Amino acid sequence: MSLTRTVTAYPAGKVVAGFDKRFLDRTFRLSQVLLHQVHDRCCYESEGRSSADEHLLIYMLSGNADVAVEGKLVHLPHRQLIWIKPCYSYQITAAEKSNKAIRFVTVEMSPVGKQGLEAVFRAGDGHQVICDTAGMDELFFELINELQIQDHYTQTMLDSLLNRIIVQAGRLLEGVGSPPKGIEKTFNKKELLYQTVQYIDQHIEKIDELGQVAEVLGYSYSYLSHVFRAEMSVSLQAYWVQRRMMRAMSRLQSGRSSITQISEDLHYQSIHSFSKAFKKVTSFTPTEYQSLYGKGRSNE
Repeated sequence: MSLTRTVTAYPAGKVVAGFDKRFLDRTFRLSQVLLHQVHDRCCYESEGRSSADEHLLIYMLSGNADVAVEGKLVHLPHRQLIWIKPCYSYQITAAEKSNKAIRFVTVEMSPVGKQGLEAVFRAGDGHQVICDTAGMDELFFELINELQIQDHYTQTMLDSLLNRIIVQAGRLLEGVGSPPKGIEKTFNKKELLYQTVQYIDQHIEKIDELGQVAEVLGYSYSYLSHVFRAEMSVSLQAYWVQRRMMRAMSRLQSGRSSITQISEDLHYQSIHSFSKAFKKVTSFTPTEYQSLYGKGRSNE
């Protein structure tokens, strides 16, 4: 097992908060990895060292942190991850000037055999920071949820989730999971419509404004919006709003994110503008919707 420990500090003026949930009392042998431990942590500071044969994957669920790996300092914002190779010491601290505790998941694992996903473990420089453009936070939340269930399906579910997490991390390391910079191919109208819908659906939390979609696809916004309305009988703006609201409803139902965090992730200018747009579509405020349909209590 890796030699990790959590050190929680509470600087002056910061609200005391923190937990360190360890889920495993035994190692799970999966098809591609040995899963040794998963931690769900909320603290201001944590440090440790990976052992000789274990890799450590750290995903920042909320807050912004500074991570020192073997003395090299890197910044790890919300929804980014870092892959730490064996025998590396690390220290994670809440970013300077931040009054919020950080919440992150750590996965301790080692590869099995020389085939399959083992190449991902060899990639990177030992302390690789990866920007999550693929919505991996949901995979980590699913992992945490499955570890709390722990029934006769858990082995199969863990195998699927860990494989997906490792593959997605590998793709992001190679740049495969990043949003495309631009598409040179010329589409007919049906194909352009399909590519537009696909891009919005896959990158809904990465889109600041719809001009970004047109730029990626290589068309003017006026032409793209004209084609979209002609083919779909709904405006591009209306479709984007609908998809944002569907994502917001899904996250509110899961109870895993605060309303403020959802508002920020969906690029609303303020929680007020998000609440106004949400109520216009659903007839409920986000707080009311989360109270009615969410798994947890609302938290603004």
